[in-house]
Amino acid sequence: MNKKKKIQLIVLLVIFLIVVLAFAVLKIYQKNVPEETEETSESYLVIDIDGSEVTDIGIITADETTNMTKTEDGWKCNENSELQIEDSKVEDFIESISTITSDTRIEDVEDKEQYGLEEPVINITLQWESNMYTIKLGDYNSTIGQYYICINDENTVYTVESSIYYSMNKTVDDFEKEEVAETE
Repeated sequence: MNKKKKIQLIVLLVIFLIVVLAFAVLKIYQKNVPEETEETSESYLVIDIDGSEVTDIGIITADETTNMTKTEDGWKCNENSELQIEDSKVEDFIESISTITSDTRIEDVEDKEQYGLEEPVINITLQWESNMYTIKLGDYNSTIGQYYICINDENTVYTVESSIYYSMNKTVDDFEKEEVAETE
């Protein structure tokens, strides 16, 4: 081996040792540094009610208005008393909207029209005993991929995931009992 190749080999070996040493020091340093807590985004409670207490529901969508009342015999459609309502579907609906959270809260809103809440896409009223909640779902913001929502005409607006829209966008057909075909 000539002298030039020996020097190159020694330099490469020294660089390799420095890199290995730096890596080892970095690993030791990381073990001794306390773990930083992950930054948690704040979550806001939009609504949290006991859905089992709800006795009256009103749903206004672009397609129709649906009003249902809970009786001793189960849920009944106020617009069509002959319609057979499946109680479990109504209870699932109530459960899906009885607790809603949001990552974004906009307080002291004076102009709800800019969020589509003056004429909401969906308007739901939940009543029981002497309590009533109105949930208004407004415009869809395509930039953030969420809908605007407010409760009881308060001046606070929240944003919610699109799944809330699908949970809320129901017509009486969504609650109707499915007829089982009889087989002979």
